[in-house]
Amino acid sequence: MAIYVFRVWLHPNPPLGFEPGEEVWRDIEVDGSHTLAEFHEAIFEAYERWDSHAYEFITRDEDGIALRSYVHPQLYDGGASWRPMDVEEIDRFIEQAVPDDATEAAKERFRDLQSNPPPEGNTAETTVDELDLDEVGALSYIFDMADNWDHYIGLQEAREGSLDCDPIVVDKQGTAPSQYPDLDEQ
Repeated sequence: MAIYVFRVWLHPNPPLGFEPGEEVWRDIEVDGSHTLAEFHEAIFEAYERWDSHAYEFITRDEDGIALRSYVHPQLYDGGASWRPMDVEEIDRFIEQAVPDDATEAAKERFRDLQSNPPPEGNTAETTVDELDLDEVGALSYIFDMADNWDHYIGLQEAREGSLDCDPIVVDKQGTAPSQYPDLDEQ
């Protein structure tokens, strides 16, 4: 069994008035047997949220290309990780959004994954160990699909062992923003 420490950075969210002067992150220690739903709960608590919403994790390769989506159990239907794109949509996206220095191999992986999306995963049934972290370059996590609290997750440490508890916050930087800043200002 393995224990992992993940750094969960919260991206700025200008529409909600969250533009911090420093990076805001939480280091969360999880056991490989914890599910992604349990990891979500730890992130939820670490950022002092109180109102539950839909969320998803997306595994990405070393080039940032989405490999697979893992969704909230109530959203899970066993379908594709995302809507397939046709050739024209893929080419337009590559032309407009992919950096010029991206390799042809990365563009081909993107084309394949966008035209033939893998099946989505269920966060309540997927453990951290099942993510095959040797193949995953990074994770992203989106909480509340309407407000889009976007997070980047990077592996900081992995070691042998197991936790006898739920995932825990072991370090942090910055102040967590209010989940609903506009409501707090009224």
